[in-house]
Amino acid sequence: MSTESVIVRFPNASTAEGNRCAGSLADALRDVDRSIVVDRQRERPDTQDFGATLAVVLGTAAATAVAKGIAGWMARNSGVQIEIRRHGQVVMVASHLDSKDVPRIAEAISRMA
Repeated sequence: MSTESVIVRFPNASTAEGNRCAGSLADALRDVDRSIVVDRQRERPDTQDFGATLAVVLGTAAATAVAKGIAGWMARNSGVQIEIRRHGQVVMVASHLDSKDVPRIAEAISRMA
């Protein structure tokens, strides 16, 4: 099975807030399904931050599990905007998501498979 990744960014966040959000969302995704692989990435290699962008590997983890993790995290972090990219293209920009949005997030993640 080939693995692909989905990139999650926080476009309206400062670097510090983006770092906090990336760490918190990475933990939330791992809590939903331990098989989800999350890699934090720096936007600029010349900075010393941990990385405010997440690369979520879609291998054994289903898009639905990733979507549940994102929706649950967004419900607890009201007002944060996320941008989801797949194959270099934006597939979703959203804020104020909750559990009822899981199908929409899963569809966006799966859309360009």
